Amino acid sequence: MLRPTLRSWANLLLIPVISLQIMTGAKALKKETIDISIIEQSDTLIPYMTTSQRIQFLKLEAAIEDAKSKRRSGLYLAETKTSTFDPGRDIKSIVNRGEQMIESADLSIWTYQKELVSLLSTVDAHKAAKEIIKEARFDYVLKSSTFEGAMATQCQQLLEKCWLLGYEILFFDGVFTQDNEGTHPADSRLRNVFYDTLTNIDGTKFSVTIPVDFRLKADTIGKSSQIFSYKNKVIFEKDKKALLAIELIRPKRSSTGLLSLRAIDLDTQLIAVQQIVKVDDLAVALSIEDDMLEDGLLTQVTLRDRTNTLEALSRLADDYIYEIEPTDPTNEVADMLTNTLLNQTNLQISDSDFILRAYGESLDLPDSWEGQANARLLIAEGDGANNYKLSAQSNGSDRTLHCGELTLSRIPAEQITEVE
Repeated sequence: MLRPTLRSWANLLLIPVISLQIMTGAKALKKETIDISIIEQSDTLIPYMTTSQRIQFLKLEAAIEDAKSKRRSGLYLAETKTSTFDPGRDIKSIVNRGEQMIESADLSIWTYQKELVSLLSTVDAHKAAKEIIKEARFDYVLKSSTFEGAMATQCQQLLEKCWLLGYEILFFDGVFTQDNEGTHPADSRLRNVFYDTLTNIDGTKFSVTIPVDFRLKADTIGKSSQIFSYKNKVIFEKDKKALLAIELIRPKRSSTGLLSLRAIDLDTQLIAVQQIVKVDDLAVALSIEDDMLEDGLLTQVTLRDRTNTLEALSRLADDYIYEIEPTDPTNEVADMLTNTLLNQTNLQISDSDFILRAYGESLDLPDSWEGQANARLLIAEGDGANNYKLSAQSNGSDRTLHCGELTLSRIPAEQITEVE
């Protein structure tokens, strides 16, 4: 009989001790402040949650509401007053019970809110990471190579992409050089080197063809999509055709430059394929001898469109065809912009600028001719060196839309090996 009695007394003594520990723990936890401001962002963060995170979020929300409901019940009991109808009633136990319910609910609310803040913080970090990736989606570093390597690799990729798009005839009408003095046909040596490279890759497909007497027809400008004439035109009438535009672009006083290869659809004058690469020895390839030349081509391209205008324009891609208009006399900036837009958007980009530079200089053409384009992407000088402001404008409109800023820079030497 003695042992059970002692055990009962021990249990009775432990109860208040345990209750005191719980109450003390709850008070201690309450003193740790939690910044719950992120909870106000819940609605904006929900779209970025995974399925399991949404389930956890809903459970925590429900648990917090349940704890708040219990706290309200406890508050009701804790505020119990002596009734005039039953003045002798002992309300102390009711008040104590209410206070315990409040403390228990406060502990639950604190715990669940802490878990909710942790969950939302994780989602917010994931959201920020996705936004950084999205913001940098236009950025890239231009690869570099020797002239021989660039020519072989880029011609291979150009033809393969054209074949995938179903082009049966690829007209080769020469190679052009571009510098601060304008656009000029390259010498026969460069023309032959490129032609031999292309035909070797082409093999038995026989898609690479030289059009006879290939000319721009001034009388069709603005009236027809068939703006070129050539003597053997009837032979290729039913074939899907593109013009291979090959340009070697050298910035002023630079030993390096840009090899730009494009396939221009002959029916639409749209750029179907583009390949660009930095040529480390372009001056040598062009037989330019000058010991004072330096590497003048910047290869790190950064485009920031914080208003997402380009994304909005992409949703209207079927309605507009754009001509890129640079302010520079040389077009390396336009080519670098074109490259990222073709890769990261579905904008339709016309190459009427090249057509005019390469084929229209000696012709009497209307100043306003822009090929099939009905809108322009304007490149203007920005606030700093090698910084450019981009804007879009539809033909016939005075309104322009800011599309972001393009910055060209030199990749740090320690990163070059990693990129290559």
